[in-house]
Amino acid sequence: MIEQLKHIFSKDDQSSLISFLHESTGLFIGFFDESAHLIYANKGMLEMIGTEFDCPGNALKNPDFKQILNFSTTSQPVFSGMLTMGDQPPLHSFQSKIYHSNECILVLGDIDGKQMGVLNNEMALLNQEISNTQRALIKEKKTLKKTLTELRETQAMLIHSEKMNALGRMVAGICHEINNPISFITSNMHHIKAAFDDYKQAFCECEQLLSHTNTIRESYDLDFLDEDTIDMLQSCNEGLLRIQKIVKNLRSFSRLDESDFKTVSIKECIDSTLSIAHQEMQLNHIQISCQFDSNPHLKCYPAELNQVFLNILMNSIDAMPSGGEIGIQISDNDQSVCISFSDTGTGLSDSIKDQIFDPFFTTKPVGEGTGLGLYLSRKIIIDRHKGTIIIRSGNHKGTIIDITLPKK
Repeated sequence: MIEQLKHIFSKDDQSSLISFLHESTGLFIGFFDESAHLIYANKGMLEMIGTEFDCPGNALKNPDFKQILNFSTTSQPVFSGMLTMGDQPPLHSFQSKIYHSNECILVLGDIDGKQMGVLNNEMALLNQEISNTQRALIKEKKTLKKTLTELRETQAMLIHSEKMNALGRMVAGICHEINNPISFITSNMHHIKAAFDDYKQAFCECEQLLSHTNTIRESYDLDFLDEDTIDMLQSCNEGLLRIQKIVKNLRSFSRLDESDFKTVSIKECIDSTLSIAHQEMQLNHIQISCQFDSNPHLKCYPAELNQVFLNILMNSIDAMPSGGEIGIQISDNDQSVCISFSDTGTGLSDSIKDQIFDPFFTTKPVGEGTGLGLYLSRKIIIDRHKGTIIIRSGNHKGTIIDITLPKK
């Protein structure tokens, strides 16, 4: 090739051409011996080979240097096509021709302008696709952010709804509990008024007929009125105290003014919840057995724990439609407080037990349960209080729910 160039170009032109070929980065020229060592390479080829190869010929890939050596020596190219060079990304590919002759390997290559145009077009399409994907991702991110906000709002509404659902079941019982003492207080107040009207009339007549005092006392039965009036007043007082206790327990259960993390008596939380569920348990013939080995005080969210206790009690009541017994046990040690609820209900099969904490899962008929009670209870115990809640049950063997709350 060099001899042919000498005949075509003058010496100055030859020198300029050789310099151009040597400095070119768009053309690739490389001579290798059969040991893959480099004899000569122009600037373009050197950039393609890089510096990480002890034997630069090993930079050739697809075909690699060993494959090229196996090609028969000929004056024609032993390979013509896209040649890849490099050992790790980014790899370089270019249109090439490879010659194998006289124990040397000549690699000639250049960047195909047409092919580069195709590649540029493909790159442009890929860039456009990436831009479209980025815009779609940004839009999707905004949608997900909005959805997350809506889910949080919905979760808060569901938590409130579940609490109101549990409280709603207690409303009839609470109204009955409050209405009974109010009824006999109202009735007693009517009799008290009538009694004092008799007292007034009697004393008016006494003033007129002092000589017949005993007859008047017997006629109006003043001795009975004295005793009966005191009894009625005492009964009214007991009724008012009962109403006061019911309201106090209701307030203690809801703890609307105690939403912060604070120290409370676990026994007090259990007692207030039992008071709220008292009427429901009476109507369903449920007996309560409490064993409080201690009265631990714990830092917690009281209203949320009360909600958990009520959810468990209501599930146990539903599991004993013909009556039964609920047992509650409290114990503690240096590290934690343990609360155990047990019932003599129908129990849970293994398949149901595995799903019992899933949101919206319920065994109750449609419209009678949200399926959020135990799901929210688990979140309150585990997420809010860093405790544990475990269910032990079997078919027709009752259910035991163990709650452990850390003291620290």
